Amino acid sequence: MIRLRPYKPSDAWSLLEWWKDADEKAFIKWSCNKFEYPLSIEQLDGYFSLWCLREDSGWLMTALDERGKPVGHFLMRLADYETETIRMGFIVVDPKTRGRGCGKEMMKQALWYAFRILGMKKVTLGVFKNNPQAKACYEAVGFKETAFVAEYVNYDGVVYDGYEMEAVDHG
Repeated sequence: MIRLRPYKPSDAWSLLEWWKDADEKAFIKWSCNKFEYPLSIEQLDGYFSLWCLREDSGWLMTALDERGKPVGHFLMRLADYETETIRMGFIVVDPKTRGRGCGKEMMKQALWYAFRILGMKKVTLGVFKNNPQAKACYEAVGFKETAFVAEYVNYDGVVYDGYEMEAVDHG
């Protein structure tokens, strides 16, 4: 069972642990060029400060396992209450729990939160073309591809294509 709660600064240590052995390409898939490799506590403190303390239209969430241990993370941002749309990003699951359904359960909970608690009608996200596991996870919980984006990110001269996806609340 996965539970969601607001991100706390102490969750940064879990994120650091999850990324400590990751290669740079995997890190780029998560950070989308918004963090520098390797990840540091200072970068995460700045991330928390921006999204939890200063930004009104976004916040960070942590997914917990049945013991209350962090197993996932995501950002909800660009909340627009007039168009009832919100965007997700920085989605990650603890590498030790991958392949066990934690990512799907976290995303189901995130959609439930967006639709039932926030009253949103649409949730959007982006995913890299070279990340088929993540794309399949998003599709499994109801996201649909809406656009292919060539040159989604350029990192050190390497171009990454991506997809825009959305999930819509049908009531």
